[in-house]
Order: sequence, then structure tokens, then C-alpha cells
Amino acid sequence: MKTRLLLVDDHQMFLDGLVEILSKEENYELVGTAKNGQHALEIISKEKINIVITDVSMPIMDGEELLTKIRAQFKDVRVIMLTMDDSGKRISKLIRSGADSYLFKNASKEELIEAIDHVARGEHFFNARVQRSILDNIVPDRKVEQMHKIKEDLTEREKQILIMISQEFTQQEIAEQLFISPNTVVYHKRKLMLLLDVKSVAGLVRKSAEMGLI
Repeated sequence: MKTRLLLVDDHQMFLDGLVEILSKEENYELVGTAKNGQHALEIISKEKINIVITDVSMPIMDGEELLTKIRAQFKDVRVIMLTMDDSGKRISKLIRSGADSYLFKNASKEELIEAIDHVARGEHFFNARVQRSILDNIVPDRKVEQMHKIKEDLTEREKQILIMISQEFTQQEIAEQLFISPNTVVYHKRKLMLLLDVKSVAGLVRKSAEMGLI
């Protein structure tokens, strides 16, 4: 069974672009388009819609209000928010309101398809850029600045070693591949653990991933 889509955006050129992309996908059925949330609700009440892909900023009824009404009236309908707003605070609010995915309008076709496929399976989809925006909103400003400073202070050698540690290379293997001594590897590992304030290799890998270092 094909996934039935409804596209909602008040910019005709962007809407036409989405139609052109998605109408070529065999797994999707494009049910219709709407210029605002109110029009979208009218279509949803008459047609079987699986996923609504909607802009956030629109006249008459914006995407945020549309999301709230869909969650209240059409619980089986999934919602992908598609916008240029990269505010972590706004993104977090929409996710709490029930958005199943949040993509920026400059996302690639492949990323859009990936988001639709995830959401169609009942999953959520938030790419790395969205996750960073959310993290910047959640983490206190001082800690965000500290994280950015750590990223800037890491040398290329430390980044190499960090990546290799995350890939489960041994100290000897890292030393051989980077043409350095095992003692030098140990020195860099201890420095990284101190810099990221962790007590184990597992903690080092986890925090590095959280900070987008690996």
C-alpha cells in the first residue's frame, strides 16, 4: 500500500518542487496540496492521509497550529515539519507538540525521502543539524561555548586518535598506523579524557559522539 501524502506550503514555487520530487516516487501517492493549515484540515477530513508535510510559517493557520489540531483530531496522521527556522527553542517546542520529523528546506531529496520512509514506519527522524539545534537549546549557554571551544582546541592528531579509539583500534594499532609510539597514544588518550571530563574509554566515545567530534 502506498503512503498517502499531503503537502502544505504557501510558496507555490517550493510546493511545485516538492510535487515534482515526490510524484516520481513509486511508494508514495500525492493526495493533494494546500496553501495553509485551514485548507489542509479540510482535505484531511475528507481524504485518507498518512503523512502531512507542512511549512511552519503560513497565513490564516500556520504549521504549528495545524500540528496541534492534527494531534487533537486525527491521531493517526503523521507530521513532518519543513522550514528554514533553525531555532532550537522552536524545534523543541514543535517536537513536544508531536512533530514526527523536522527538516530544513535546504535538505537534500535523499534526506526528505529518508524522513518520509522513517515516519511511514512509525518512527521519528531528526538529522544531525536538527539535533545540534536542539542540543544548543537544551544545554546552558556556557556549556555550549565550552563544547565549541573543545572542538576548536583539538589538534588534528587528537581528532585522528579519537576517531580510531571510537572504531575500537588498540593502542598498538593506532601507534602503528599513525607512526607514533604507544606511549604517545596513551598521552593523547589521557589528555582527551581530561579535556572531555570522562573517566573511561566508553565515556570518551559517548561524549565525543554527543559533541559531534566523531
